[in-house]
Amino acid sequence: MPNKTRKQQSFEYGAVILLCSTMIVKLIGAIFKIPLSNLIGDLGFGYFSSAYDLFTPIYSLSMAGLPIAVSRLVAEHMAAGRYKDVRRSLSVTKKAFFVTGFAGLLLMLILIYPFVRITDQTGKTVYSLFAIAPSLLFCCIMSTYRGYYEGLRNMYPTAASDIIEAMGKLVLGLGFAYAVMKITDNVALAAAGAMLGITVGAAASALFLRLRYKFKGDMITEEELASSPEPMASKATLKALISIAIPVVVASLANNIASLVDVSMVKWQLSHLMESGGHIITDMYSASIADYNATASEILTNEAVPTFLYGIRGKAFTVYNLIPTITSVLGVSALPVLASSWVKKDKPLIKRNIDSMIKTTALIAMPAGIGFVAVGGGIMSLLYESVASVEIGTPMMRIFGFAAFFAGLAIPMTSMLQAIGYQVAALRNIAIGAALKIIVNFIFVGIPSINIQGAAAGTFACYLFVFIANLITLIRATGVKPSFKKVLLKPFLAAASCGIAAYAVSAVGTSKLITVAAIAAAAVVYLVALVALNTFEEEDVLALPKGEMLLKWCLKLKIIR
Repeated sequence: MPNKTRKQQSFEYGAVILLCSTMIVKLIGAIFKIPLSNLIGDLGFGYFSSAYDLFTPIYSLSMAGLPIAVSRLVAEHMAAGRYKDVRRSLSVTKKAFFVTGFAGLLLMLILIYPFVRITDQTGKTVYSLFAIAPSLLFCCIMSTYRGYYEGLRNMYPTAASDIIEAMGKLVLGLGFAYAVMKITDNVALAAAGAMLGITVGAAASALFLRLRYKFKGDMITEEELASSPEPMASKATLKALISIAIPVVVASLANNIASLVDVSMVKWQLSHLMESGGHIITDMYSASIADYNATASEILTNEAVPTFLYGIRGKAFTVYNLIPTITSVLGVSALPVLASSWVKKDKPLIKRNIDSMIKTTALIAMPAGIGFVAVGGGIMSLLYESVASVEIGTPMMRIFGFAAFFAGLAIPMTSMLQAIGYQVAALRNIAIGAALKIIVNFIFVGIPSINIQGAAAGTFACYLFVFIANLITLIRATGVKPSFKKVLLKPFLAAASCGIAAYAVSAVGTSKLITVAAIAAAAVVYLVALVALNTFEEEDVLALPKGEMLLKWCLKLKIIR
Protein backbone atom coordinates (compact mmCIF):
# COMPACT_ATOMS: atom_id res chain seq x y z
CA MET A 1 0.00 0.00 0.00
CA PRO A 2 1.28 3.51 -0.63
CA ASN A 3 2.68 5.26 2.39
CA LYS A 4 1.40 8.81 2.07
CA THR A 5 -0.05 11.41 4.38
CA ARG A 6 -3.72 10.75 4.90
CA LYS A 7 -6.06 13.73 4.88
CA GLN A 8 -9.46 13.59 6.55
CA GLN A 9 -12.29 15.78 5.39
CA SER A 10 -14.53 17.86 7.63
CA PHE A 11 -18.30 17.48 7.38
CA GLU A 12 -18.61 20.57 5.21
CA TYR A 13 -15.70 19.57 2.95
CA GLY A 14 -17.03 16.03 2.54
CA ALA A 15 -20.54 17.39 2.04
CA VAL A 16 -19.36 19.64 -0.78
CA ILE A 17 -17.70 16.71 -2.51
CA LEU A 18 -20.78 14.51 -2.22
CA LEU A 19 -23.14 17.35 -3.06
CA CYS A 20 -21.23 18.15 -6.24
CA SER A 21 -21.12 14.50 -7.27
CA THR A 22 -24.79 14.06 -6.39
CA MET A 23 -25.78 17.10 -8.42
CA ILE A 24 -23.86 15.66 -11.37
CA VAL A 25 -25.42 12.24 -10.83
CA LYS A 26 -28.95 13.65 -10.52
CA LEU A 27 -28.40 15.75 -13.64
CA ILE A 28 -27.31 12.62 -15.46
CA GLY A 29 -30.32 10.81 -13.98
CA ALA A 30 -32.65 13.54 -15.24
CA ILE A 31 -31.03 13.36 -18.67
CA PHE A 32 -31.70 9.61 -18.50
CA LYS A 33 -35.24 9.48 -17.10
CA ILE A 34 -36.82 12.47 -18.84
CA PRO A 35 -35.94 11.42 -22.42
CA LEU A 36 -36.66 7.81 -21.45
CA SER A 37 -40.18 8.71 -20.32
CA ASN A 38 -40.79 10.61 -23.53
CA LEU A 39 -39.32 7.73 -25.57
CA ILE A 40 -41.34 4.88 -24.07
CA GLY A 41 -44.43 6.91 -23.09
CA ASP A 42 -46.46 7.00 -19.89
CA LEU A 43 -47.35 3.29 -20.01
CA GLY A 44 -43.76 2.25 -20.65
CA PHE A 45 -42.58 4.50 -17.86
CA GLY A 46 -45.17 2.82 -15.66
CA TYR A 47 -43.47 -0.53 -16.27
CA PHE A 48 -40.08 1.08 -15.63
CA SER A 49 -41.25 2.82 -12.44
CA SER A 50 -42.90 -0.31 -11.07
CA ALA A 51 -39.68 -2.31 -11.37
CA TYR A 52 -37.50 0.59 -10.27
CA ASP A 53 -39.59 1.28 -7.17
CA LEU A 54 -39.33 -2.36 -6.09
CA PHE A 55 -35.60 -2.37 -6.77
CA THR A 56 -34.87 0.97 -5.07
CA PRO A 57 -35.55 -0.11 -1.45
CA ILE A 58 -33.39 -3.20 -1.96
CA TYR A 59 -30.76 -0.99 -3.56
CA SER A 60 -31.01 1.30 -0.55
CA LEU A 61 -30.22 -1.57 1.78
CA SER A 62 -26.98 -2.26 -0.05
CA MET A 63 -25.98 1.25 -1.12
CA ALA A 64 -27.17 3.34 1.85
CA GLY A 65 -27.68 1.13 4.86
CA LEU A 66 -24.66 -1.15 4.56
CA PRO A 67 -22.12 1.63 3.82
CA ILE A 68 -23.45 3.57 6.82
CA ALA A 69 -22.84 0.56 9.07
CA VAL A 70 -19.30 0.13 7.74
CA SER A 71 -18.65 3.87 7.86
CA ARG A 72 -19.64 4.16 11.49
CA LEU A 73 -17.59 1.11 12.56
CA VAL A 74 -14.51 2.33 10.68
CA ALA A 75 -14.93 5.90 11.98
CA GLU A 76 -15.07 4.67 15.59
CA HIS A 77 -11.92 2.55 15.14
CA MET A 78 -10.11 5.46 13.48
CA ALA A 79 -11.04 7.81 16.34
CA ALA A 80 -9.66 5.27 18.83
CA GLY A 81 -6.46 4.68 16.83
CA ARG A 82 -7.31 1.00 16.23
CA TYR A 83 -5.94 0.80 12.68
CA LYS A 84 -5.71 -2.98 12.59
CA ASP A 85 -9.40 -3.13 13.41
CA VAL A 86 -10.03 -0.74 10.53
CA ARG A 87 -8.41 -3.19 8.12
CA ARG A 88 -10.11 -6.15 9.76
CA SER A 89 -13.47 -4.40 9.28
CA LEU A 90 -12.85 -4.21 5.54
CA SER A 91 -11.86 -7.87 5.30
CA VAL A 92 -14.90 -9.08 7.22
CA THR A 93 -17.24 -6.72 5.38
CA LYS A 94 -16.19 -7.88 1.92
CA LYS A 95 -17.07 -11.48 2.75
CA ALA A 96 -20.30 -10.62 4.56
CA PHE A 97 -21.60 -8.27 1.88
CA PHE A 98 -20.85 -10.69 -0.95
CA VAL A 99 -23.01 -13.28 0.79
CA THR A 100 -25.68 -10.62 1.39
CA GLY A 101 -25.67 -9.56 -2.25
CA PHE A 102 -25.91 -13.10 -3.57
CA ALA A 103 -28.75 -13.91 -1.15
CA GLY A 104 -30.57 -10.71 -2.15
CA LEU A 105 -30.24 -11.62 -5.83
CA LEU A 106 -31.70 -15.09 -5.26
CA LEU A 107 -34.53 -13.68 -3.14
CA MET A 108 -35.49 -11.12 -5.75
CA LEU A 109 -35.46 -13.73 -8.53
CA ILE A 110 -37.76 -15.95 -6.45
CA LEU A 111 -40.18 -13.12 -5.68
CA ILE A 112 -40.46 -11.61 -9.17
CA TYR A 113 -43.33 -13.73 -10.45
CA PRO A 114 -45.48 -13.55 -7.27
CA PHE A 115 -44.99 -9.78 -7.12
CA VAL A 116 -45.97 -9.28 -10.76
CA ARG A 117 -49.06 -11.47 -10.42
CA ILE A 118 -50.29 -9.37 -7.48
CA THR A 119 -49.49 -5.87 -8.76
CA ASP A 120 -49.63 -5.98 -12.56
CA GLN A 121 -52.54 -7.49 -14.47
CA THR A 122 -50.63 -7.14 -17.74
CA GLY A 123 -47.66 -9.15 -16.39
CA LYS A 124 -45.20 -7.11 -18.47
CA THR A 125 -43.27 -5.64 -15.52
CA VAL A 126 -41.47 -8.99 -15.29
CA TYR A 127 -39.03 -8.09 -18.10
CA SER A 128 -37.70 -5.04 -16.27
CA LEU A 129 -37.39 -6.89 -12.96
CA PHE A 130 -35.24 -9.66 -14.46
CA ALA A 131 -33.04 -7.05 -16.16
CA ILE A 132 -32.35 -5.13 -12.92
CA ALA A 133 -31.97 -8.06 -10.51
CA PRO A 134 -28.22 -8.83 -11.12
CA SER A 135 -27.26 -5.29 -10.11
CA LEU A 136 -27.93 -6.21 -6.46
CA LEU A 137 -24.74 -8.25 -6.33
CA PHE A 138 -22.68 -5.40 -7.78
CA CYS A 139 -24.28 -2.94 -5.36
CA CYS A 140 -23.16 -4.95 -2.34
CA ILE A 141 -19.59 -4.98 -3.68
CA MET A 142 -19.77 -1.21 -4.13
CA SER A 143 -21.18 -0.67 -0.65
CA THR A 144 -18.17 -2.36 0.98
CA TYR A 145 -15.65 0.08 -0.44
CA ARG A 146 -17.90 3.17 -0.29
CA GLY A 147 -18.60 2.64 3.40
CA TYR A 148 -14.93 1.96 4.11
CA TYR A 149 -13.73 5.17 2.47
CA GLU A 150 -16.55 7.22 3.98
CA GLY A 151 -15.51 5.97 7.44
CA LEU A 152 -12.00 7.19 6.62
CA ARG A 153 -13.63 10.55 5.81
CA ASN A 154 -12.61 10.34 2.17
CA MET A 155 -15.65 11.00 -0.01
CA TYR A 156 -13.83 11.06 -3.36
CA PRO A 157 -14.17 7.32 -4.14
CA THR A 158 -17.92 7.41 -3.46
CA ALA A 159 -18.31 10.51 -5.62
CA ALA A 160 -16.32 9.04 -8.53
CA SER A 161 -18.10 5.68 -8.42
CA ASP A 162 -21.49 7.45 -8.35
CA ILE A 163 -20.64 9.30 -11.55
CA ILE A 164 -19.37 6.14 -13.27
CA GLU A 165 -22.57 4.30 -12.34
CA ALA A 166 -24.74 7.18 -13.56
CA MET A 167 -22.89 7.49 -16.87
CA GLY A 168 -23.29 3.77 -17.50
CA LYS A 169 -27.01 4.15 -16.84
CA LEU A 170 -27.29 7.14 -19.15
CA VAL A 171 -25.32 5.86 -22.13
CA LEU A 172 -26.24 2.19 -22.01
CA GLY A 173 -29.72 2.52 -20.52
CA LEU A 174 -30.94 5.05 -23.06
CA GLY A 175 -29.05 3.26 -25.83
CA PHE A 176 -30.59 -0.13 -25.08
CA ALA A 177 -34.09 1.36 -24.68
CA TYR A 178 -33.81 3.24 -27.98
CA ALA A 179 -32.55 0.17 -29.84
CA VAL A 180 -35.26 -2.12 -28.43
CA MET A 181 -37.96 0.45 -29.17
CA LYS A 182 -36.82 0.80 -32.78
CA ILE A 183 -36.65 -2.96 -33.30
CA THR A 184 -39.78 -4.12 -31.45
CA ASP A 185 -41.94 -1.00 -30.81
CA ASN A 186 -42.70 -2.67 -27.46
CA VAL A 187 -42.62 -0.27 -24.50
CA ALA A 188 -42.36 -3.06 -21.89
CA LEU A 189 -39.23 -4.51 -23.55
CA ALA A 190 -37.77 -1.02 -24.02
CA ALA A 191 -38.21 -0.38 -20.28
CA ALA A 192 -36.30 -3.61 -19.62
CA GLY A 193 -33.52 -2.39 -21.92
CA ALA A 194 -33.19 0.74 -19.79
CA MET A 195 -32.98 -1.44 -16.68
CA LEU A 196 -30.21 -3.53 -18.23
CA GLY A 197 -28.18 -0.33 -18.70
CA ILE A 198 -28.51 0.35 -14.96
CA THR A 199 -27.15 -3.13 -14.19
CA VAL A 200 -24.11 -2.69 -16.44
CA GLY A 201 -23.43 0.74 -14.91
CA ALA A 202 -23.42 -0.80 -11.41
CA ALA A 203 -20.95 -3.46 -12.56
CA ALA A 204 -18.59 -0.79 -13.93
CA SER A 205 -18.77 1.21 -10.69
CA ALA A 206 -17.99 -1.87 -8.56
CA LEU A 207 -14.98 -2.67 -10.74
CA PHE A 208 -13.67 0.90 -10.37
CA LEU A 209 -13.81 0.78 -6.56
CA ARG A 210 -12.11 -2.60 -6.44
CA LEU A 211 -9.28 -1.42 -8.68
CA ARG A 212 -8.91 1.86 -6.78
CA TYR A 213 -8.37 0.06 -3.50
CA LYS A 214 -5.93 -2.36 -5.12
CA PHE A 215 -3.74 0.38 -6.58
CA LYS A 216 -4.22 3.33 -4.15
CA GLY A 217 -5.13 1.68 -0.85
CA ASP A 218 -6.42 3.57 2.19
CA MET A 219 -3.35 5.64 3.24
CA ILE A 220 -3.06 3.94 6.63
CA THR A 221 0.70 3.86 7.23
CA GLU A 222 2.89 0.98 8.41
CA GLU A 223 3.77 3.04 11.48
CA GLU A 224 0.10 3.41 12.40
CA LEU A 225 -0.46 -0.30 12.01
CA ALA A 226 2.61 -1.15 14.10
CA SER A 227 1.48 1.11 16.98
CA SER A 228 -2.13 -0.12 16.85
CA PRO A 229 -3.57 -2.61 19.39
CA GLU A 230 -4.24 -6.13 18.17
CA PRO A 231 -7.57 -6.34 16.31
CA MET A 232 -10.69 -8.02 17.53
CA ALA A 233 -11.40 -11.53 16.26
CA SER A 234 -13.22 -11.73 12.96
CA LYS A 235 -16.32 -13.08 14.70
CA ALA A 236 -16.33 -10.12 17.10
CA THR A 237 -15.94 -7.70 14.18
CA LEU A 238 -18.79 -9.38 12.32
CA LYS A 239 -20.97 -9.23 15.43
CA ALA A 240 -20.21 -5.51 15.87
CA LEU A 241 -20.99 -4.89 12.19
CA ILE A 242 -24.28 -6.79 12.38
CA SER A 243 -25.32 -5.02 15.59
CA ILE A 244 -24.96 -1.70 13.78
CA ALA A 245 -26.09 -2.88 10.36
CA ILE A 246 -29.46 -4.47 11.12
CA PRO A 247 -31.24 -1.37 12.48
CA VAL A 248 -29.26 0.92 10.17
CA VAL A 249 -30.14 -1.14 7.11
CA VAL A 250 -33.83 -1.05 7.96
CA ALA A 251 -33.64 2.64 8.83
CA SER A 252 -31.97 3.31 5.48
CA LEU A 253 -35.35 2.66 3.94
CA ALA A 254 -36.29 6.16 5.18
CA ASN A 255 -35.71 7.62 1.73
CA ASN A 256 -37.68 4.82 0.12
CA ILE A 257 -40.75 4.33 2.29
CA ALA A 258 -42.88 6.06 -0.32
CA SER A 259 -41.63 3.91 -3.20
CA LEU A 260 -41.91 0.65 -1.26
CA VAL A 261 -45.47 1.33 -0.06
CA ASP A 262 -46.63 2.70 -3.40
CA VAL A 263 -45.27 -0.14 -5.51
CA SER A 264 -46.84 -2.66 -3.11
CA MET A 265 -50.25 -1.01 -2.78
CA VAL A 266 -51.12 1.62 -5.36
CA LYS A 267 -51.39 -0.43 -8.56
CA TRP A 268 -53.27 -3.15 -6.67
CA GLN A 269 -55.72 -0.56 -5.32
CA LEU A 270 -56.10 1.09 -8.71
CA SER A 271 -56.83 -2.29 -10.31
CA HIS A 272 -59.71 -2.80 -7.88
CA LEU A 273 -60.91 0.75 -8.53
CA MET A 274 -61.01 0.05 -12.26
CA GLU A 275 -63.30 -2.91 -11.58
CA SER A 276 -65.75 -0.98 -9.39
CA GLY A 277 -65.43 2.65 -10.46
CA GLY A 278 -63.31 2.60 -13.59
CA HIS A 279 -65.65 4.93 -15.48
CA ILE A 280 -65.00 7.68 -12.90
CA ILE A 281 -61.24 7.48 -13.47
CA THR A 282 -61.46 7.25 -17.26
CA ASP A 283 -63.87 10.20 -17.33
CA MET A 284 -61.57 12.25 -15.04
CA TYR A 285 -58.57 11.65 -17.26
CA SER A 286 -60.29 11.36 -20.63
CA ALA A 287 -58.06 14.02 -22.22
CA SER A 288 -54.89 12.29 -21.02
CA ILE A 289 -56.05 8.85 -22.18
CA ALA A 290 -57.12 10.21 -25.57
CA ASP A 291 -53.76 11.95 -26.00
CA TYR A 292 -51.91 8.72 -25.23
CA ASN A 293 -54.07 6.60 -27.55
CA ALA A 294 -53.55 9.06 -30.40
CA THR A 295 -49.87 8.11 -30.77
CA ALA A 296 -49.52 4.73 -29.00
CA SER A 297 -49.01 1.47 -30.90
CA GLU A 298 -51.46 -0.21 -28.49
CA ILE A 299 -54.71 1.34 -27.21
CA LEU A 300 -54.80 1.75 -23.44
CA THR A 301 -56.96 -0.98 -21.88
CA ASN A 302 -58.60 -0.88 -18.45
CA GLU A 303 -56.05 -3.45 -17.23
CA ALA A 304 -53.21 -1.12 -18.25
CA VAL A 305 -54.69 2.09 -16.78
CA PRO A 306 -53.18 1.48 -13.28
CA THR A 307 -49.71 1.14 -14.84
CA PHE A 308 -50.37 4.25 -16.95
CA LEU A 309 -51.30 6.27 -13.84
CA TYR A 310 -48.33 4.84 -11.96
CA GLY A 311 -46.10 6.07 -14.77
CA ILE A 312 -47.33 9.64 -14.18
CA ARG A 313 -46.76 9.20 -10.46
CA GLY A 314 -43.23 8.02 -11.35
CA LYS A 315 -42.58 11.21 -13.33
CA ALA A 316 -43.69 13.50 -10.48
CA PHE A 317 -41.86 11.36 -7.93
CA THR A 318 -38.64 11.58 -9.97
CA VAL A 319 -38.66 15.37 -9.64
CA TYR A 320 -39.63 15.29 -5.95
CA ASN A 321 -37.00 12.69 -5.11
CA LEU A 322 -34.18 14.98 -6.22
CA ILE A 323 -34.43 16.78 -2.88
CA PRO A 324 -34.28 13.95 -0.32
CA THR A 325 -31.65 12.23 -2.46
CA ILE A 326 -29.42 15.30 -2.38
CA THR A 327 -29.88 15.97 1.32
CA SER A 328 -29.37 12.30 2.19
CA VAL A 329 -25.74 12.55 1.03
CA LEU A 330 -25.25 15.24 3.66
CA GLY A 331 -26.21 12.62 6.23
CA VAL A 332 -23.61 10.27 4.78
CA SER A 333 -20.94 12.97 5.12
CA ALA A 334 -22.05 13.95 8.62
CA LEU A 335 -22.14 10.41 10.01
CA PRO A 336 -18.40 9.75 10.53
CA VAL A 337 -17.81 13.33 11.75
CA LEU A 338 -20.64 13.20 14.27
CA ALA A 339 -19.73 9.63 15.30
CA SER A 340 -16.17 10.76 16.02
CA SER A 341 -17.26 13.76 18.13
CA TRP A 342 -19.78 11.55 19.95
CA VAL A 343 -17.08 9.01 20.86
CA LYS A 344 -14.90 11.85 22.19
CA LYS A 345 -17.87 13.33 24.16
CA ASP A 346 -17.10 16.76 22.70
CA LYS A 347 -20.48 18.45 23.28
CA PRO A 348 -19.63 21.84 21.70
CA LEU A 349 -18.45 20.04 18.57
CA ILE A 350 -21.56 17.85 18.60
CA LYS A 351 -23.77 20.97 18.68
CA ARG A 352 -21.78 22.61 15.91
CA ASN A 353 -22.11 19.52 13.69
CA ILE A 354 -25.84 19.22 14.35
CA ASP A 355 -26.47 22.91 13.66
CA SER A 356 -24.41 22.78 10.48
CA MET A 357 -26.17 19.65 9.30
CA ILE A 358 -29.71 20.92 9.84
CA LYS A 359 -28.93 24.34 8.41
CA THR A 360 -27.34 22.94 5.26
CA THR A 361 -30.25 20.59 4.57
CA ALA A 362 -32.79 23.35 5.28
CA LEU A 363 -31.08 25.62 2.75
CA ILE A 364 -31.70 22.95 0.10
CA ALA A 365 -35.03 21.35 1.11
CA MET A 366 -37.05 24.43 1.99
CA PRO A 367 -36.76 26.45 -1.24
CA ALA A 368 -37.13 23.35 -3.38
CA GLY A 369 -40.26 22.17 -1.58
CA ILE A 370 -41.90 25.60 -1.66
CA GLY A 371 -40.87 25.95 -5.32
CA PHE A 372 -42.62 22.69 -6.24
CA VAL A 373 -45.79 23.98 -4.60
CA ALA A 374 -45.58 27.32 -6.42
CA VAL A 375 -44.70 26.14 -9.95
CA GLY A 376 -45.20 22.35 -9.91
CA GLY A 377 -47.41 22.40 -12.98
CA GLY A 378 -44.95 24.49 -14.95
CA ILE A 379 -42.11 22.12 -14.03
CA MET A 380 -44.07 19.08 -15.25
CA SER A 381 -44.91 20.87 -18.51
CA LEU A 382 -41.29 21.92 -18.94
CA LEU A 383 -39.88 18.41 -18.50
CA TYR A 384 -42.48 16.08 -20.01
CA GLU A 385 -44.37 16.06 -23.28
CA SER A 386 -47.67 14.28 -22.63
CA VAL A 387 -50.99 15.84 -21.63
CA ALA A 388 -51.20 13.38 -18.71
CA SER A 389 -47.93 14.68 -17.25
CA VAL A 390 -49.54 18.07 -16.69
CA GLU A 391 -53.17 17.10 -16.05
CA ILE A 392 -52.43 14.29 -13.59
CA GLY A 393 -48.92 15.23 -12.49
CA THR A 394 -49.51 18.86 -11.46
CA PRO A 395 -51.64 18.17 -8.34
CA MET A 396 -49.19 15.46 -7.30
CA MET A 397 -46.22 17.82 -7.69
CA ARG A 398 -47.82 20.35 -5.34
CA ILE A 399 -48.37 17.71 -2.66
CA PHE A 400 -44.90 16.32 -3.24
CA GLY A 401 -43.59 19.84 -2.67
CA PHE A 402 -44.77 19.74 0.95
CA ALA A 403 -43.35 16.23 1.26
CA ALA A 404 -39.95 17.34 -0.09
CA PHE A 405 -39.83 20.15 2.48
CA PHE A 406 -39.98 17.67 5.38
CA ALA A 407 -38.33 14.61 3.78
CA GLY A 408 -35.28 16.67 2.88
CA LEU A 409 -34.82 17.52 6.57
CA ALA A 410 -35.94 14.21 8.09
CA ILE A 411 -33.77 11.76 6.15
CA PRO A 412 -30.35 13.25 7.09
CA MET A 413 -31.52 13.31 10.73
CA THR A 414 -31.87 9.54 10.47
CA SER A 415 -28.15 9.33 9.67
CA MET A 416 -27.38 11.61 12.61
CA LEU A 417 -29.30 9.35 14.99
CA GLN A 418 -27.42 6.37 13.58
CA ALA A 419 -24.11 8.15 14.16
CA ILE A 420 -24.75 8.45 17.90
CA GLY A 421 -26.02 4.89 18.30
CA TYR A 422 -29.76 5.59 18.25
CA GLN A 423 -30.50 3.28 15.31
CA VAL A 424 -33.45 1.67 17.07
CA ALA A 425 -35.10 5.05 17.74
CA ALA A 426 -34.60 6.03 14.09
CA LEU A 427 -36.09 2.71 13.03
CA ARG A 428 -39.10 3.25 15.29
CA ASN A 429 -39.79 6.68 13.81
CA ILE A 430 -39.54 5.34 10.27
CA ALA A 431 -41.78 2.36 11.04
CA ILE A 432 -44.50 4.64 12.42
CA GLY A 433 -44.13 6.93 9.39
CA ALA A 434 -44.48 3.95 7.05
CA ALA A 435 -47.59 2.78 8.90
CA LEU A 436 -49.06 6.27 8.58
CA LYS A 437 -48.38 6.27 4.83
CA ILE A 438 -50.06 2.88 4.44
CA ILE A 439 -53.16 4.16 6.24
CA VAL A 440 -53.35 7.39 4.22
CA ASN A 441 -52.74 5.49 0.97
CA PHE A 442 -55.40 2.94 1.80
CA ILE A 443 -57.99 5.62 2.54
CA PHE A 444 -57.31 8.13 -0.24
CA VAL A 445 -56.13 6.00 -3.16
CA GLY A 446 -59.26 3.93 -2.63
CA ILE A 447 -61.49 6.95 -3.32
CA PRO A 448 -62.18 7.03 -7.11
CA SER A 449 -62.20 10.83 -7.30
CA ILE A 450 -58.73 11.00 -5.66
CA ASN A 451 -57.09 7.75 -6.92
CA ILE A 452 -53.36 8.18 -7.70
CA GLN A 453 -53.21 11.59 -5.95
CA GLY A 454 -53.62 9.76 -2.63
CA ALA A 455 -50.13 8.29 -2.99
CA ALA A 456 -48.59 11.78 -2.82
CA ALA A 457 -50.71 12.64 0.23
CA GLY A 458 -49.42 9.52 1.99
CA THR A 459 -45.82 10.53 1.30
CA PHE A 460 -46.42 13.96 2.81
CA ALA A 461 -48.03 12.55 5.96
CA CYS A 462 -45.21 10.05 6.39
CA TYR A 463 -42.33 12.51 6.25
CA LEU A 464 -44.07 15.19 8.28
CA PHE A 465 -44.23 12.72 11.15
CA VAL A 466 -40.67 11.40 10.64
CA PHE A 467 -39.27 14.95 10.67
CA ILE A 468 -40.99 15.88 13.93
CA ALA A 469 -40.14 12.56 15.60
CA ASN A 470 -36.49 12.60 14.48
CA LEU A 471 -35.98 16.17 15.68
CA ILE A 472 -37.43 15.43 19.12
CA THR A 473 -35.38 12.21 19.41
CA LEU A 474 -32.17 13.98 18.39
CA ILE A 475 -32.62 16.72 20.98
CA ARG A 476 -33.40 14.23 23.75
CA ALA A 477 -30.55 11.87 22.81
CA THR A 478 -27.78 14.47 22.57
CA GLY A 479 -28.99 17.00 25.11
CA VAL A 480 -28.27 19.59 22.40
CA LYS A 481 -30.95 22.02 21.27
CA PRO A 482 -30.34 23.35 17.75
CA SER A 483 -30.24 27.10 17.24
CA PHE A 484 -33.68 27.19 15.60
CA LYS A 485 -33.55 30.82 14.49
CA LYS A 486 -30.25 30.30 12.73
CA VAL A 487 -30.77 26.85 11.24
CA LEU A 488 -34.50 26.79 10.45
CA LEU A 489 -36.21 30.19 10.68
CA LYS A 490 -33.86 32.18 8.45
CA PRO A 491 -33.78 29.52 5.68
CA PHE A 492 -37.59 29.27 5.86
CA LEU A 493 -38.10 33.03 5.49
CA ALA A 494 -35.73 33.11 2.52
CA ALA A 495 -37.47 30.08 0.97
CA ALA A 496 -40.90 31.66 1.44
CA SER A 497 -39.66 34.77 -0.37
CA CYS A 498 -38.44 32.72 -3.32
CA GLY A 499 -41.76 30.83 -3.45
CA ILE A 500 -43.71 34.09 -3.61
CA ALA A 501 -41.45 35.31 -6.41
CA ALA A 502 -41.90 32.07 -8.39
CA TYR A 503 -45.68 32.16 -8.00
CA ALA A 504 -45.90 35.84 -9.01
CA VAL A 505 -43.94 35.31 -12.23
CA SER A 506 -45.78 32.07 -13.12
CA ALA A 507 -49.12 33.86 -12.73
CA VAL A 508 -48.34 35.78 -15.92
CA GLY A 509 -48.95 32.71 -18.10
CA THR A 510 -48.31 29.00 -18.66
CA SER A 511 -45.54 28.82 -21.24
CA LYS A 512 -42.23 27.02 -20.75
CA LEU A 513 -40.39 30.34 -21.04
CA ILE A 514 -42.42 31.77 -18.16
CA THR A 515 -41.65 28.69 -16.03
CA VAL A 516 -37.92 29.15 -16.64
CA ALA A 517 -38.25 32.84 -15.79
CA ALA A 518 -40.15 31.98 -12.58
CA ILE A 519 -37.41 29.56 -11.49
CA ALA A 520 -34.69 32.10 -12.28
CA ALA A 521 -36.52 34.86 -10.38
CA ALA A 522 -37.00 32.54 -7.41
CA ALA A 523 -33.28 31.73 -7.32
CA VAL A 524 -32.25 35.39 -7.40
CA VAL A 525 -34.76 36.38 -4.70
CA TYR A 526 -33.66 33.44 -2.55
CA LEU A 527 -29.98 34.39 -2.66
CA VAL A 528 -30.78 38.05 -1.93
CA ALA A 529 -33.00 37.03 0.99
CA LEU A 530 -30.29 34.78 2.45
CA VAL A 531 -27.81 37.63 2.39
CA ALA A 532 -30.32 40.18 3.72
CA LEU A 533 -31.17 37.87 6.63
CA ASN A 534 -27.45 37.42 7.39
CA THR A 535 -27.90 33.65 7.18
CA PHE A 536 -24.27 32.69 6.63
CA GLU A 537 -21.57 32.75 9.32
CA GLU A 538 -17.79 32.67 9.22
CA GLU A 539 -17.53 29.09 10.46
CA ASP A 540 -19.86 27.94 7.66
CA VAL A 541 -17.42 29.20 5.06
CA LEU A 542 -14.14 28.30 6.78
CA ALA A 543 -14.99 24.59 6.79
CA LEU A 544 -15.45 24.58 3.00
CA PRO A 545 -12.68 23.86 0.47
CA LYS A 546 -10.59 27.07 0.07
CA GLY A 547 -12.54 28.40 3.06
CA GLU A 548 -10.16 31.24 3.99
CA MET A 549 -10.16 32.64 0.47
CA LEU A 550 -13.95 32.33 0.24
CA LEU A 551 -14.37 34.05 3.61
CA LYS A 552 -12.34 37.08 2.50
CA TRP A 553 -14.50 37.32 -0.61
CA CYS A 554 -17.74 37.00 1.43
CA LEU A 555 -16.64 39.65 3.92
CA LYS A 556 -15.63 42.00 1.16
CA LEU A 557 -19.03 41.67 -0.54
CA LYS A 558 -20.80 41.82 2.87
CA ILE A 559 -22.40 38.41 2.32
CA ILE A 560 -21.24 37.78 5.88
CA ARG A 561 -21.50 40.69 8.29
